[in-house]
Amino acid sequence: MVTENSVLVFVELSAERAILPISLECVAAAGRLADSLGSRVLAVVMGNGVREAARELTHYDLAEVCLIDHPTLEHYQPELFLSAFLQVCECVKPKAVLMGDTLTTVDLAPRIAFNLDTGLITDCVAIESDKDEVCFLKPVYSSNVMAAYSFASEPWIVTLRSRVEEPGQRAEAPVGEVVSLDVEIDVAGTKTEVIQRVTEEDAGLKLTDAEVVVSGGRGIGGPEGFEQLSELAAILNGAVGASRPPVDLGWATPKAQVGQTGEKVAPTVYIAVGISGATQHVAGMQGSKTIVAVNKDPKANIFKIADYGVVGSCEEVIPSLKDALLEMRK
Repeated sequence: MVTENSVLVFVELSAERAILPISLECVAAAGRLADSLGSRVLAVVMGNGVREAARELTHYDLAEVCLIDHPTLEHYQPELFLSAFLQVCECVKPKAVLMGDTLTTVDLAPRIAFNLDTGLITDCVAIESDKDEVCFLKPVYSSNVMAAYSFASEPWIVTLRSRVEEPGQRAEAPVGEVVSLDVEIDVAGTKTEVIQRVTEEDAGLKLTDAEVVVSGGRGIGGPEGFEQLSELAAILNGAVGASRPPVDLGWATPKAQVGQTGEKVAPTVYIAVGISGATQHVAGMQGSKTIVAVNKDPKANIFKIADYGVVGSCEEVIPSLKDALLEMRK
């Protein structure tokens, strides 16, 4: 097993046991980090019935894929996943651990860092390295400042923000190999128990997966405004988002919220309709490649970061935009 100075990627799977895109982004970031360290990249995938996912990972630039296939790991349970992962770290002894910044790792990463008595950098958006030091960048103070951190202990535990890295490229033939690891999982010793899991079905594209996001703010006027945005998003094959006020008012679901306390997205195109551009919202979408703003207030802060801006009411602009797009499609 390759262990010297390695970079270990924690790979997450969907309910259908498919590799999450953010994990493949971590594989790409880990490759660049490993090159700067003169080491290699390993991955660990844990769950029940996940051998096929492990085999799929061998088509990416990974030296080895560590597999833990155990019936008690059917669903994420903090103590069980932590125990299994710590045993992987004991075996591999990585220099760095990379994982996506998700609801799972928000819970798991601090537990790992605490048990390994090491540091943790969450929501990282870039990794910079030279011969002497590796720095991890993350936005702070509502994304008004970009802070650079380095570690004083090992292993380095880092969570990576979604869509800040291009996913690793899949090779036709397997590149690495799968190494099955036997771990001891003490189910009887756990202090928590999963009583029930309720999954809410997503309607349409997930915000974090969409190439186009159409978001509405308080200026959209009400729930009927979001019906207009849904139609526009459908034409563009995109997803509908929202700033916090419409969510608080019940015009949009909490899962649609984009911002510091919501989803962080970085689509190819982000259309902000009736959004003022408060720092809390900007923190969740400033990584978008192209930002289009529609607002009747010409002094709205959103225009400061927009690539294209339209000054006008949503009631006038959105129907015209939909008609123009439909005409283009003809």
